[in-house]
Amino acid sequence: MIIQDEELTAEKLKDFHEGRMTDAYRYFGVKSEEGHTSFTLWVPEVEKVTAVVFNPISNERNSYEMNRLPYDETVWQTRVPGELTGYSYIYELLLPNGELLEKSDPYARQGEMRPQTKSVIAAPSRHKWQEAVMREKKKLADNHVEKPMAIYELHIGTWKRNEQGGFLNYRELADELVPYVKNLGFTHIEILPITEHPLDESWGYQATGYFAPTIRYGTADDLKYFVSVCAENGIGLFLDWIPGHFCSDAFALSLFNGKPLYEESREERRVNHDWGTLNFDIRKGEVVSFLLSSAHYWLDEFKFDGFRMDAVITQLFIPNEESRPFNAEGKGFLRNLVSGLKRAFPDSILIAEDAWGHPKVTHTPEDNGVGFDYKWNFGWMHDTLAYMKEQPSERSEHHEKMNFSLMYQYDERYILAFSHDEVVHGEKSLLNKLPGTIEEKFSQLRLLLGFWITHPGKKLLFMGQEFGHFDEWEFKPELDWASLETDAHQRMAYFTKDLLAFYKGEVSLYQLDDHPKGFTWLDADNHEQSVASFIRRGKNPEEECIILCNFSNHAYPEFRVGVPGGGKYEQVFSSAAAEYGGVQSSMARTAPAEGVSADGQERSIKIELPAFTMCIWKLIEKGSEAD
Repeated sequence: MIIQDEELTAEKLKDFHEGRMTDAYRYFGVKSEEGHTSFTLWVPEVEKVTAVVFNPISNERNSYEMNRLPYDETVWQTRVPGELTGYSYIYELLLPNGELLEKSDPYARQGEMRPQTKSVIAAPSRHKWQEAVMREKKKLADNHVEKPMAIYELHIGTWKRNEQGGFLNYRELADELVPYVKNLGFTHIEILPITEHPLDESWGYQATGYFAPTIRYGTADDLKYFVSVCAENGIGLFLDWIPGHFCSDAFALSLFNGKPLYEESREERRVNHDWGTLNFDIRKGEVVSFLLSSAHYWLDEFKFDGFRMDAVITQLFIPNEESRPFNAEGKGFLRNLVSGLKRAFPDSILIAEDAWGHPKVTHTPEDNGVGFDYKWNFGWMHDTLAYMKEQPSERSEHHEKMNFSLMYQYDERYILAFSHDEVVHGEKSLLNKLPGTIEEKFSQLRLLLGFWITHPGKKLLFMGQEFGHFDEWEFKPELDWASLETDAHQRMAYFTKDLLAFYKGEVSLYQLDDHPKGFTWLDADNHEQSVASFIRRGKNPEEECIILCNFSNHAYPEFRVGVPGGGKYEQVFSSAAAEYGGVQSSMARTAPAEGVSADGQERSIKIELPAFTMCIWKLIEKGSEAD
């Protein structure tokens, strides 16, 4: 029986086919209501479509032949008696050559627990969004460019396990993760993809269910609970979402009607060889509507505060071309996607992963940009880690790696990301990348995070690095929480907490992240001593910090640094403090400005600068004009 569904009109289908539909999930997939269940599927060039439904208790199967809509032969539909919540289902597609395919539903709201791959008819949501939660979300987003942003990135399945060794569900995660992140002082959480996927070890990046939160961690309402708890505690929540490529497993989108449908029709652009996935064909209107609708769905249905969009290089550049030519089609798609999300969800924050130097990723479309709010600064990350991995005696020859980022810092709005990609596949953890004894490794990790927090740009840190996880991230049961029972790791966690608290309390470290007035080098070129010194400023001239980073293994008992004004200066933060495992006592350190020019300033202070140290000085008592 064909449903004459008033919602899915010929006009709406025109939008769907032409790539303008942003809520296709309202019309395609499964709906259970008023004692009936309806199935709607877009699939062209097939002879027959059957919805096959499986009883969750007896596994009895019932088949329901679907019919083409009279005004669109590519859309198939049927209605069957009974509300079939909890039943699993597939679509059987009969091809013109007689081959029979079994496919999961591209618009399914739920999937089976892997290794099973059928779609599931999800229960209607019972979650009610509270007004206080929505107010808090808006507050988090307001003027975020001038606010501190420190993102805790994690993979849910390996952050922590339950007592039985299984995954925490979304509710358990909310009760354990949110207090942990809040106590440390992070402002946001970013979770690796939770779109349904068949393989744990893909970390979620090989997705099959673009409208289904993975059942590994619970139901959609469990996820909504997690989102709500984050907001109630003033924590923003970003979803890692994948607009460029999808899983090649045969049960899902791959060769959906026996030939490329969702994937690129151009063979040379089809396969993403880096990940063994398939690139979406963004020239097809139906595929564009699918992707636009998925993005809108996660923000509308689950109220995420925004996305980190993975692998935008697959769309900004032509895939599989060594010369990396720009892809006008892909840029147009991303611009359309981002602009549409900004219109529908003006408070959303949209972050692009590395874009291989593509210009104006965070500029507006009116300025020939793509429209993202931020992009990851891979150049800064690669340069910084390459420098820090050098033996201290060799760093003076590579000092330009620590100052080069300021040559392009204000071309885009950046996030400084020490992400999961930097601590896997033989890359080692941040702590274990660093040379020297274990004590020197911890000193340098504090220095590295100190440089990260004081350099212009918002911040992101992958789970475990906050307490100095020694092993690189592998797909093991959970992080090495036992290491927190040792003094060195406890002190590292204490340092990270204090560092984030200082960052959030010091407007000069974030208010002008994307403006040249917020940063001034004092000495960018001190390669002989491997020291970088600079000033960070806020809008108010009184908000000013002097930062020194000693990347060498030499202490400088009397180091002179230029200061912009007369008076008394105080060290207000040091990574070498004894409470963090360093060499400096907790006694206050002050220094008067002297009439000795240094670093292009008429005055300077003389300070103690321990090895492997980031320290911050502030003017606490203004001097007279004669000083």
